[in-house]
Amino acid sequence: MPKRNHFISQLAHVELLSPKLEESVKFFREVLGMEESGRVGQSVYMRAWGEFFHHSLKITEAKTNGVGHISWRAESEEDLLDAVQYIENMGCGKGWIDGDLGHGRAYQYYSPDGHLEEIFWEVELAEIPDHLKSKWRSRPQKNPSRGASVRRLDHVTLWTSDVTRHTNFYKELGFKHNEGIVIPNGTEVGSLLAVSSLSHEIALFADFRKEHGQLNHLCFAVENRDQVLETADYVVDNGYRLEMKPFKHAVGEAFTTYAIEPGGNRIEIYGGSPLYFAPDYGPKMWKVEENPNDAWDEVNIFESAQFDSIKERA
Repeated sequence: MPKRNHFISQLAHVELLSPKLEESVKFFREVLGMEESGRVGQSVYMRAWGEFFHHSLKITEAKTNGVGHISWRAESEEDLLDAVQYIENMGCGKGWIDGDLGHGRAYQYYSPDGHLEEIFWEVELAEIPDHLKSKWRSRPQKNPSRGASVRRLDHVTLWTSDVTRHTNFYKELGFKHNEGIVIPNGTEVGSLLAVSSLSHEIALFADFRKEHGQLNHLCFAVENRDQVLETADYVVDNGYRLEMKPFKHAVGEAFTTYAIEPGGNRIEIYGGSPLYFAPDYGPKMWKVEENPNDAWDEVNIFESAQFDSIKERA
């Protein structure tokens, strides 16, 4: 088995764009139960109660919704520099920035379809006021028991015009290709990749005609399926829209539901995903006709209009 590059330790944060900044912030604070970490200009920084970093979510006011950038933390300062050299050799580097609220200097680069990403090492930990500190020293703070009380950022899912090309791009950066989805002609239309033991920290879905922008959804994890069901209640009871009622994925196994936050971004709330510790796990390949989206064979997203271009390619 060839040695794999391994520059990245984890998904650190994602920047969402929203045309309704304060309404989006209210959704993540009151419905998902996240904490506000700070504000700079037209951006608000937030984190879940189980996260040690300053923030895992940056919401920036913009004319439209979508993803601003995706941020990864390196394994070390040395790994950051090695990653930069590797990315520059790949020809997709943008360059260094001085940093942002919550982290030090970062190197920015583009995926093959132009998703803006960055890698950094120096990070600021969350400052927890005394009244929020937990008796468990392994927790950054106590569970606020507000709304869904999501514990952490889990993954980001992107639209891409070429899943295989992007899968190989992330594999070059050290990601494990855990699972994939193919249509009858053999074309890969879905891919799940991770740098840790999570099922995936980044997932890719095919958008051959480039109709859907860059972001498919952003996902936050709760502890179990009961909390997913409770989250569905919070979403509906507070006047927001569930895009999909709770169900169980076949790929990744997690119990899940999807909501649309006020800025128009799709948000997944997710519990019960397995952990893959074996370094040589996968990729396990699924066929679209097996309905990898829904283990109970009820909600096949590949039959929806947003996947028409996939059906055309099949």
